[in-house]
Amino acid sequence: MRSSRCSWLWGLVGACAMVASCATTPKATESSARRQKDSAPEKIAAQRAGAAHELQLEQDDERWGIEAARERKRQQDEAKARQQPAAGDKSVDVKPPAAR
Repeated sequence: MRSSRCSWLWGLVGACAMVASCATTPKATESSARRQKDSAPEKIAAQRAGAAHELQLEQDDERWGIEAARERKRQQDEAKARQQPAAGDKSVDVKPPAAR
């Protein structure tokens, strides 16, 4: 009787220890807490720099006009940004409904 109760108790202690060890999150180090996230252009540049040179990414970009498309997109975004403040100048008059 005592051995079955003792083994059950040790099983419970082991299960609690497992839950406690898995439930905690790893502590962040100072270097990872201070590190800034990379911007999208930095990520792209890092991926391209790490790619194998036989991929010929620059030739593919020229062939498919990727840089030209990026420039057109940037110009369109700038044009939208210039137009948006002009559209924001419109004022709206709110009148209360007429009383009956």
